[in-house]
Amino acid sequence: MQVILAEHAGFCRGVENALKLTMNEVAGGKEVSTFGPLVHNKEVIDYLAGQKVKTIQRLEELDKGTVVIRAHGVGPATLKYLQNNDKIEVVDATCPYVKKVQRIVHLYLQKGYNILIFGDRAHPEVQALFGWSENKALIIEPADIKQIADILKKHDLSGNIVLLSQTTQREKNFFDLAQKIKELYPHLEVINTICSATRLRQEKALELCSKVDLMLVIGDKRSSNTSKLTQLCSEITKTYQISGAGDILKEWFEGVQTVGVTAGASTPEWTIKEVLVKMENGNLETKTEEFTPEKAEMRNYRIGDVVTGKVVLVEDDQILVDIGSKAEALLPRGEVFLEEGATLKDKFSPGDDIDLLVLKINEQDDKIIVSAKRLERERRWKELEDALEKGKNMQGIVKEVVPAGIIINLGSGIEGFMPGSLVDVRYIPDFHQFLGQEFSFKIIELNWERDKVILSRKHTIEEEIEKIKKETIANLQENTIITGTVKRLTDFGAFVDVGGIDGLVHISEVSWQRVGHPRDVLKVGEEVQVKVLEVIPEKEKISLSIRQAQPNPWSLVEKNFAVNDIVKGKVTRIVSFGAFVELTPGVEGLVHISQMADFHVKHPSEILQEGEEIEAKILDINLENKRISLSIKEARPAPRDFSAHTPQKENGADGSVTLGDVFGDLFNKDK
Repeated sequence: MQVILAEHAGFCRGVENALKLTMNEVAGGKEVSTFGPLVHNKEVIDYLAGQKVKTIQRLEELDKGTVVIRAHGVGPATLKYLQNNDKIEVVDATCPYVKKVQRIVHLYLQKGYNILIFGDRAHPEVQALFGWSENKALIIEPADIKQIADILKKHDLSGNIVLLSQTTQREKNFFDLAQKIKELYPHLEVINTICSATRLRQEKALELCSKVDLMLVIGDKRSSNTSKLTQLCSEITKTYQISGAGDILKEWFEGVQTVGVTAGASTPEWTIKEVLVKMENGNLETKTEEFTPEKAEMRNYRIGDVVTGKVVLVEDDQILVDIGSKAEALLPRGEVFLEEGATLKDKFSPGDDIDLLVLKINEQDDKIIVSAKRLERERRWKELEDALEKGKNMQGIVKEVVPAGIIINLGSGIEGFMPGSLVDVRYIPDFHQFLGQEFSFKIIELNWERDKVILSRKHTIEEEIEKIKKETIANLQENTIITGTVKRLTDFGAFVDVGGIDGLVHISEVSWQRVGHPRDVLKVGEEVQVKVLEVIPEKEKISLSIRQAQPNPWSLVEKNFAVNDIVKGKVTRIVSFGAFVELTPGVEGLVHISQMADFHVKHPSEILQEGEEIEAKILDINLENKRISLSIKEARPAPRDFSAHTPQKENGADGSVTLGDVFGDLFNKDK
């Protein structure tokens, strides 16, 4: 079998230079850190860690020593922070080509252009370019190309426009995007900022793909340029992406005569050589005449391999696993995550499939020691990284309450910390009530090397509240009557929760009767029927009415009252021309000052008080204008006629009633 290495495979000059500068600092005996992983390659990062080079994710983690800025570069704010810190020595390993793109972005920003950047939003190079645009650039990802017209319509792109690219993007996609944008904005200025090394690497790989039966692309799964290289090669021939020689499987090469090999820009030379050596000396040629299913299952294992096996035997201390090889794989109890009090037999049974990580190979007795928990932990970390990157919600059990917050069991031996301020949207004095409960939350900070995970349930609750708000607003229809809960009372009205969002009931809409303060008729937590008066989605504003959700009391006046009826009521207001009397909630009548007494009244307050219960006669009902005229004096009994009786002595000495006895109180009021 022939193995061909593509030209321009492996480290690009920018990555090679960054590694060289870093090792120069290490050789000088300095305490060296890199701001973010120097390259997206685990083997290189592990090598640097062995040289005591730290990888930091946040500036706050660095207080002294030498920091290397990786080839992807950083934004101006980060650069200024590092350069202004006297305790930090900065080694800028930004790729010269990336620096050139940063200068172009800054130049066009000064010119007042609308800047479009084609690239992966989460990639550190794109994040740095976004910073050089003062966070004003519009980032367009490869997945956005098809709907680019709809995306651009949402933005104000009046004036000049320039389109640039992340240096490792696929050139064809970049020009496809440029063509689509030019159809909408003919004045678009296009600057091809894709690195020439990237372009050459892709071109040479494509040339080789057309000449071979199988293609191997070497590079870390997290490497953006390696992933694009794999995608390109897959469009032409069968392709596998591997991180190193240990990923190669013998069955890939059945019937294969020629194999092409290329590598991403973050793949070191030693990894490429290791793959080539295994390909050339590993006796990978398939001999069909000797082929059997049993031999197809045979494989040479190495430490770090991931295998899938079937449980054969479960003992107290270990599990025997069939991994499709003549060698036995032993899974010790200590390499399995078990709940407190659980045993291996509680978790596994013969016949179960299980994924394992090879830890140790004992060639003397052909036994392989494997681990389930280390692989579980690694995969769980990757799930957490993916959740952080995509903003996904995760779940975990509240394990412990500590003074500053809550410890969450994330599974696979990983624990996360949730600060007290991020547990809920409201203040909660005691978190012990949550012990043992399952929480849904977002990951807001993650550091694999420091085993640090910061969680927020508050973010999840806020997201859910916002979702419910939008759904509620979308479903609310004006003039409908719904049920709500009183949340807050103010001088000007009441706020009522109608399903995740509060609407305002103005004080004038609280009741048909006159209300001095909403607390006079409502209580917080009370359920009420409300009528939707107005919905303004863009302002999240909802106007409600409680009184309009109830029958208009004036509609019952004709049924309950008639002219000449004597009625009882309560004085609600006293004015100079009379007094308003509430007959039923929401229905008031007016007693004019002239209808208060048979004598002259200067002001209604002389004989009436607010809140006083009185009797009055209905003089008139005007339903159209909602007016009822009342009379107090006509509701009183008529004065007795004494003209037919013998005049009495004034002093009443003979025990008879005098005029003073009958009308004395009236005379006293008139004084």
